[in-house]
Amino acid sequence: MVTITIDGNKIQAREGAWLIDVCRENGIDIPHFCYHPGLGPDGNCRMCQVDFVSPRGNKLGISCKTAVAEGMEVLTQSEAAKHARASVEEMLLLNHPLDCPICDKAGECSLQDYYMEHDLQSSRQDFTRFRKEKAKDIGPTLVLDQERCVLCDRCVRFLRDVAGDAQLYIAGRGHEAYITTFPGQEVTSPYSINTVDLCPVGALTAKDFRFGSATWFLKNTDSVCTTCARGCSMQIQSKKDQIYRMRPRENADVNGYWACDEGRLNYKFVNENRLARPFLRRGGETIECSVPEAVAEMRSLLGFKPAGPVDAPSGRKGVVLLSATATLEEMFLFQCLAQEILSAPLFVARHVPDGVDDRLLRRADKHPNAKGAELLGIRLLDLERGATAAAPVIEALGSDGVLIAVGFNTDVAPLDPIMARAKKIVALSGCKNALTDRADLVVPGLTFAEKDGLVVNFQGHVQQLKPALEPAGETEWRVVDLLIASLLGTKPHEFVTQIRKAIQDGVPAFAGVNLTKLLPTGARADARAVAK
Repeated sequence: MVTITIDGNKIQAREGAWLIDVCRENGIDIPHFCYHPGLGPDGNCRMCQVDFVSPRGNKLGISCKTAVAEGMEVLTQSEAAKHARASVEEMLLLNHPLDCPICDKAGECSLQDYYMEHDLQSSRQDFTRFRKEKAKDIGPTLVLDQERCVLCDRCVRFLRDVAGDAQLYIAGRGHEAYITTFPGQEVTSPYSINTVDLCPVGALTAKDFRFGSATWFLKNTDSVCTTCARGCSMQIQSKKDQIYRMRPRENADVNGYWACDEGRLNYKFVNENRLARPFLRRGGETIECSVPEAVAEMRSLLGFKPAGPVDAPSGRKGVVLLSATATLEEMFLFQCLAQEILSAPLFVARHVPDGVDDRLLRRADKHPNAKGAELLGIRLLDLERGATAAAPVIEALGSDGVLIAVGFNTDVAPLDPIMARAKKIVALSGCKNALTDRADLVVPGLTFAEKDGLVVNFQGHVQQLKPALEPAGETEWRVVDLLIASLLGTKPHEFVTQIRKAIQDGVPAFAGVNLTKLLPTGARADARAVAK
């Protein structure tokens, strides 16, 4: 460690660390365009200049490529530093189109922010702006506006150095330079939309969000991506109970600064085909009901009397099948129901077809909580691998079994042979699908965007889903909790934290994790209980 002085304050820093990182860690904001903590320094924009104090007189230098050393003294707000930043800002605005009112980046644009903070002067320009190509389609996900670009090179470096596929470059020279694709090529990287986040201005925009909403109208909710077993930390951006986009949150233990395009775009089913009220089917009729009535119907289908506690397991065979997208709390409560009350088989299913593994983030397993089921000791079935994988469920159902299917919002085709065998089906699902079309009782559930629940990624890292939207249905854990309470004659849990405490106290893998007060970046379960 070395001692340096920044704006008159003594600061301890790691020797050799970049000065801009040291400032950031100590709450000192240094303006920058080309620098990003996930990409490292580049030194091309010159916006991060600070004033270095020395016996021979002060001198300006860039903080992103200056390593700290013992005794270094720096002024970040000197008149010389402010003037240098204002000059850089003025140069970057020479050919900028100034179309802020229609730009997707308005409200979160570094060029806007730095103009207000470091320039804030009228233009001295008396020549025509150099025009470049606008609204250029450069691939399945991206649109490029070359006139807005400040040539920070972040997008080029990300695709080349992080995603591992160079698909953009800087062509031309001087003020005529511009970002573009290689001749005849498009940007097809599965991580392409990260370039939109990295772009400090509105040069790169995502087709999915383009002209969707002004950013200042969006509500931000910290949550988790449920598209694969990686479980990237994500921010859900919503408005009027609809998701508009998802962006990665920084989490060094899981996804760093990035997220794949598939995970970002896997939210549209939340806005579509939603179930509104519980209903049951009798004699060819569909009858709407309340949640308490649905719980009573579940009891009846399982062979219990409509009300009152029970003394013995049901005489009718029941099988509980949960999606591996269900939360830890849901799995835990259904485990209690199946094993301690119904004496029924319990399975957790992988049912979404496998994707691909890559060296960066993506996992072939498309289920966010298969590891959670494993740590709870629940048997996993790979239904997406074919009909033979469903054999244990079919055998357990017998000729008159009741299937309780939970959390299957999408990709229900692998359940076809199971549904064909079940005499009765109870479905807790957030979205209308083939399962709910065949079910005898349907209780609308929630999607990841409405849930408050825990998921465990393939590494055993526990994170919390948080509700971004008002719930369109009933929380699955609360439905099964009401069923358990009615069967045992006890009171249901009032808060989900009570269930988390029970998991923490009863499951060895989570004994060392405070599930009731998780950090925004989550925590690792006991490494000894996590299979490699």
